[in-house]
Amino acid sequence: MIDSHAHVAFGSFNADREAVVARLALNNVQGWIEIGTDLEQSQKAVQLARRYNNCWASVGVHPSDIAVLDEATWKKIAELANQPKVIAIGEVGFDFYRGGSLEEQKKVLLRFVQVAHEHRLPMVFHVRDQAGTDNAHQAMINFLIELSEDTRPFGVIHTFSGTPQHAEEYLRLGLYLSFSGVITFPNAGEIPEVAKTIPLDRLLIETDCPFLTPVPHRGKRNEPAYVSFVAQKIADLRNIELEELNQVTEANTKRLFEKMK
Repeated sequence: MIDSHAHVAFGSFNADREAVVARLALNNVQGWIEIGTDLEQSQKAVQLARRYNNCWASVGVHPSDIAVLDEATWKKIAELANQPKVIAIGEVGFDFYRGGSLEEQKKVLLRFVQVAHEHRLPMVFHVRDQAGTDNAHQAMINFLIELSEDTRPFGVIHTFSGTPQHAEEYLRLGLYLSFSGVITFPNAGEIPEVAKTIPLDRLLIETDCPFLTPVPHRGKRNEPAYVSFVAQKIADLRNIELEELNQVTEANTKRLFEKMK
């Protein structure tokens, strides 16, 4: 297994990061992708990727933090994108829960698309709505449709939270869908059905740790080793062996993030 989206550089891991990394092997987890959420966390992601052989980095600025972006920050993000083991741009996207206006978020996302295109890297998309709405997913789909085929990025919708219809649109646009511990929650809604029915070769698994801790560890800090619970849930939903799910999602992750190979 590979945890395709984690935040081990966050302060909640400062006291026991080495032990957290050691637990990956004990749970059959090959490694993780450390995801940047702003310039500082992107720099830390690159540092972790240098430190651990089984860690890779993605650099970007979360849509709720784009107010800090200035030309100096853009330049530093572009420099980080050139670093060895930086395999993606993200997490970037639309956040209608904490983010600013759609127009401002679109402007920033378009520039991140250009950065990804220049560095030939896939993108890790964050899409979060206000409760009870699907406006952010529709905005992301519309944004991607409006791009030309030459400029439209390839990448993954992380912690997929949309409907089966959104999933169909994303898949049609060539994207992968990643599922987190949410899929184990009693109130997961339509997410398990999407994980059960989408093409197996477009599916990734993640923790988004330290958030979204899966059952049976709800209420505790999440960590990359717990991606095994996400994998087991999806294997059960699809009525396949866990080993098959692990092999397929590992292959999918390495196919999308080509620089991992």
